[in-house]
Amino acid sequence: MEVLRLQNLQKSFGSVRALKNASFALNEGEVVALLGDNGAGKSTLIKAISGVFPVDRGDIYVRGQKVSIRSTRDAMDLGIETIHQDTSLAPDLSIARNLFLGREPVNLKWLGVFAPLDLARLRDAASALLKRVGISKKLDANALVSTLSGGERQSIAISRAMQFAAKVIILDEPTNNLGVEETHGVLRFVEEVREAGHSVLLITHNIHHVFQVADRIIVMRRGEIVAEQTVADTDLLTVESIITGADMSALLKQARAK
Repeated sequence: MEVLRLQNLQKSFGSVRALKNASFALNEGEVVALLGDNGAGKSTLIKAISGVFPVDRGDIYVRGQKVSIRSTRDAMDLGIETIHQDTSLAPDLSIARNLFLGREPVNLKWLGVFAPLDLARLRDAASALLKRVGISKKLDANALVSTLSGGERQSIAISRAMQFAAKVIILDEPTNNLGVEETHGVLRFVEEVREAGHSVLLITHNIHHVFQVADRIIVMRRGEIVAEQTVADTDLLTVESIITGADMSALLKQARAK
């Protein structure tokens, strides 16, 4: 079942056409890798989906319904959560506070904006979430985010998206600047997210990671989607040639010569 469909999205900044009729669909429980060199249009596309700015033309559908996304709140209300490279976590707050940041449970005995946080319910809910996503043995819900490794922070950010029933989780370079062990942990977590039924749009420059976790590959170049292929039906050399626009026949000759 399709959870997200983009149809002929266009976006220009002055005379620069950043998106040129970009169209693709994302299915339920699927990991799709969005690839392309710098300036290919990946960032513009995910910003349009996540509500950073509206597109000039084109349509977006969520579960078959045409929607208008004009703000990040619109995107979140539709079940689209974006996790950027810096994870957007508050380092001086606990894991529990970060998991529910902006949506913390309050004590209903109080009324209005002065209702205090229900810390007991917050800790219980955070602990239950960590247990559900399989990282409760390593992390304490009361620990400060500043004490966590890069990989652990990514896991918390993804868990937060899962907590609020995100239909689509957009991961922008989730393994950037991480060590080998932390990278493997994040990739395993992406697989667990898929198994839980969530859909993932993965933006990365690391093609090796794509072949580990993605079901399908979409390649952008100069604002256009130039290729779409299932991982099972392609290989690393082919994908690299599409990204760069290189002559595939020349690359194959070089590979065979080696």
